[in-house]
Formats: sequence, structure tokens, C-alpha cells
Amino acid sequence: MTAFAHADVFWEAIPAARRSANRGDLEARLAEQLAGAEARWPDVCVDPSRFVTHWAAQLCRASDVGAAVDQLHLSDLYLAFACAEGNTCALREFGTLLSSVAGAVRSVDGAPSFVDEVLQRLRTRVLVPEDGRAPRILDYAGRGSLENWLRAGALRLALNARRDAKRGPEPLPDASLWEPAAPTADRTLELLRGRYAADFGRALREAFGSLEAGERNVLRMHFLEGLSLNQIAAMYQVNKSTISRRMAKARETLLDRTRAQLERTLELPAAELDSLLGQLGPKLDLSLSSVLAPST
Repeated sequence: MTAFAHADVFWEAIPAARRSANRGDLEARLAEQLAGAEARWPDVCVDPSRFVTHWAAQLCRASDVGAAVDQLHLSDLYLAFACAEGNTCALREFGTLLSSVAGAVRSVDGAPSFVDEVLQRLRTRVLVPEDGRAPRILDYAGRGSLENWLRAGALRLALNARRDAKRGPEPLPDASLWEPAAPTADRTLELLRGRYAADFGRALREAFGSLEAGERNVLRMHFLEGLSLNQIAAMYQVNKSTISRRMAKARETLLDRTRAQLERTLELPAAELDSLLGQLGPKLDLSLSSVLAPST
């Protein structure tokens, strides 16, 4: 007899090609994790079969289902599912989580009325079904904490609300890593803006798409959405210097991969290519709105 009472429901939701050969060990872990989630929220009740189907849906694309099982924040996934089901106790816990992310909103605007409005918008956005679709809280996949997922949503809503109110973004506390390059007659800059502009744009876009998701996110939040390093740090619950290091690493990787792509597409001597990128490296005018705006 399987250690996991809902094993049939779980495996039915997993594609055959991704089903584990060692089911007994995995099912024991599934049973243990489900028991842990239920113990974490003893007053929260959900239909076990429905939740297990939802749980499996978060794992069905993983190449290694066993490894993916251990990486999920299952107790948070359980709570989010219960909220979508309208469980009263779960919704009460959700309110506590919502209060814990208020600091992200205050980093944009500390006015109590603004904070309350954004948190209410977040509550409505993630819990209330729209246009016949399921509540957005079911989009939470458990790959990070539910609190961080809500914090990211709160911060984005706060920024949108401020823009809607036509309040300009706060100036960054330090110089951006990518300020527009100053006009210059330097031949390499003219090459980039003229003859090689299209090649550079394509190379840059491909290089950006090859970055890790976390690297793309911090660049997009800083340069496209106007978040300061302090605001990004608050969202990730790390200090500003950590975000600064991540940004610098992402920038360096982006430059290296852009150069590699240009080497493959341009017939330029290595010295000329190095000169071109070397001149622009410290202050690249990357046309960020066109490079970062597409979803990646």
C-alpha cells in the first residue's frame, strides 16, 4: 500500500515521460510534505484531491520531479490554494501576510492612505476572479515564498499607482550603471550609432535574453520601471550593496555576451571591436525601453 493516499491523483496529473521510476521513495516524501503543510496551517482545510492536482500542476514541467518537489514552498502553496477556495482561516492568514509586505509599498509612498489603497488593490487583484478566470493567487507556483510573491505584486501596484497620479519617480540615490552616453565625435561611438546600430541592438537583445531570470529582473526593475536600488533591496529583503553587486555582475555578463555575439556577426578586427565596446562600456546608451520592455 502506498504511503501517499493521493498517489493516483498526483501521478495522473504528471506527464508519463516525467514520472519517477522510484515512486515509493517519492510518494513517502509527498506524504511527509503534505502532512507538514497541514500541520503548518491546522485550521485551514482544503479538498485534498483538488490540492494534490494543483500541486502536481506546478511540477509537471520539471525535468526532475523529485528534485522539484523538494524545492517548492509547499506550506505556502497550500495556503494560497486555500485562499483561492475561499477558506476563512486561510483568508485570515492572508491578511497577516498582506500586512507584512506593507513596507514595500511605503518605500514608494509612506502616506497611510496610499499604503492602504495599494494593499486593498492587491487583495482584490489576487483573490477576486476576473473575466471568468481563476483567482490570480493560483498563479503562485511555490518556487519562492508567498510573502515575497505578494511583496513583488505590492511594489508593482504601488509604482503604477504613483505613475497614475502623475508623480515623478524618485531620483536614484546613486548614479545609474547605465547613464546615456554623452555626445562625442569619437569614431567608435559614431560606428555604434550608425553603421552598426542594428547589429548591436540585436546582439544586445539576444545577450539580455540569455541572462538568468534574476539578472533580467533587477535590470528591468531598475531601468524600465524606475525602482531605486533601495526599493529593489526592500523587495528582495537584502541590503542595497547586495543589489548593487547583482546589477554589476549582470551588466558585466551582458557586455561579455554582447561582445561574443558581435564577434559572430561583424567582420571587425578584434582590436576595433574591443575599442568600440571599451569606449562605450562605462556608460552604454542601450535604448533600454526597447531592450527591456519585451517579456522574457
